[in-house]
This record gives sequence, C-alpha cells and structure tokens, in this order.
Amino acid sequence: MKKVILTGGTGLIGTQTIPYLLNAGFKVYVMTMGDEVSTGNATYIKANLFDKNAVDKMFSDVQPEYLLHYAWLSTGLFNDNMNFDFLTSSIDMLKSFHKYGGKRVVMAGTYAEYGYHNETLKETMPAEPINIYSQCKDFVHKIAEVYCYNNNVSFGWGRIFSAFGKEKDPRRLTSDVINHLSANQEVVIRSGSLIRDYIYTKDIAAAFVKFLDSNVEGVVNICTGKDTSIHDYVMKIAQAMGKENLVVFNEQASSQQVRVVGDSTRLNKEVGFVPQYSIEEAITEILL
Repeated sequence: MKKVILTGGTGLIGTQTIPYLLNAGFKVYVMTMGDEVSTGNATYIKANLFDKNAVDKMFSDVQPEYLLHYAWLSTGLFNDNMNFDFLTSSIDMLKSFHKYGGKRVVMAGTYAEYGYHNETLKETMPAEPINIYSQCKDFVHKIAEVYCYNNNVSFGWGRIFSAFGKEKDPRRLTSDVINHLSANQEVVIRSGSLIRDYIYTKDIAAAFVKFLDSNVEGVVNICTGKDTSIHDYVMKIAQAMGKENLVVFNEQASSQQVRVVGDSTRLNKEVGFVPQYSIEEAITEILL
C-alpha cells in the first residue's frame, strides 16, 4: 500500500483531504500537534513541525513513499516572522523524507506568489511574491524543487487560489458573512468589484490527491479558471440563506489585486482533474 505523510491534516483543507487519499488507496499518516486519536482509516502521529528530531523520527518510523505538505500559518498572518520558521522547517522535513526513502512530494503554495497581475495567472509566469508569506512560500518552492531534482525525488507544487469551505476563522470572508447573517446582522462589503477564482475546499483536496497520485511535476494552479466578483460570491451566500436584504455594498478603493484568476489548463489536462462543485452547490453543503 502507498504510504503518505500528510501535514496540516487537521486544517481547513487537510481534513477534507484524508477521505480522498484513502479512496485513492493510500495508507494515511497525519502529522499533528494535537491529541487526535488514530482510527482504522488514518494514523495520527504527534510531532511538532519545528522539532527537527521529532520530525526525523516520524519519517524513520513510517518510511513513506509520499509526502503531502499543507502545514503553514493560519489566515491573515502574512508578514509574521513565523513564516520564516515554516520555511526552514519545510526544507528540513523534506530532507528527512528523502533520507528514509521518500519518492514523491507535493507541497501547497499560493496564488500570491505571482504578484500583482490582472491577466489570467499561468504557471509559466515569473514569481513576484507580494508579502513575507508568499516570499517564504516561493523560497520553499525554489529550494525544494532543486533539492528534489538533485536527489531524484518527484516534486509538485500546487498554488491554491481563493479557497472557501466550512470555515471557523472570522477573518475569512465566508465565515464572517455567514456568522453575521446567521445572527441577522448587516454585512458591509467594501470591495465587491474585485474578481477572484473561488474554489471549494473539497475540490482543492481532491485536486491535490490527484496531483500527488500522478507523475506531473512542477507548478500546478489549484483553481477553477472562472471569474467571480466578491459581490456575486457574497450574494450567493446571502441568497442561500434568504437574507439578501442584510448585505450592503459600500464600494471603496482597495490596495488588493483587482483580478486574481488562474489558468486551469495544467490541472485539467495534465493532472486530469476538473473541479466538481459549483459555488452554489458548495455553499449549500457548507450551510448544512
């Protein structure tokens, strides 16, 4: 059986990834800092990503052929110094993975690595990261790719676009809107005209597993390739909840990118994955 270590497996995307890994025939080992109890389906291993010895022991014990690496800082901490710790720990972890026989690794990146562009973002475009978070991600990508090439390890890097799902963090748009509307409170949107490429966490999870289980290497956009304004996205949530009257749009100038949409060609044609959920279908699931 194909053994994989999954980092970030208790996060927004990671929790959705485990069933897809199991369905694809993987034996799943989830690295966690908590006290999750192993089940018949997945084995949880308590290890701190920043504890080099603990991480090395985990790889020594499991000796996985595959590594799927999501773990990073939570939303909003784009210029926090912890990003540097995740950078160095990610490279140390990759070295342990190779040391104990690892053959195929896929890591999660971000659309923010591309920088400020309004045209559709393609994997061939040069990286121009916009903050410490994306700079550290880009650095990990570049170093990991060279390291894997030099050590005959297959390497993939998935750049995630605007993820949404069953979120608890109030700093995330989806959670903030749902929380306010659920409490019958007004929601004020100040950047409704901005365009984003929204992709449901289940589709992100399924895409990464398909990517991991393929021979495709290099950067792949994890996206839908579709334009959706923040205005339309928020209204889809409000309509599903029957509370359109509580949404107020007060458009203001924004320093954010006007349009962030990915080219999904590699994901669709090379990886062989097409997102299955419409925004409306995903929102219906989220609200259940």
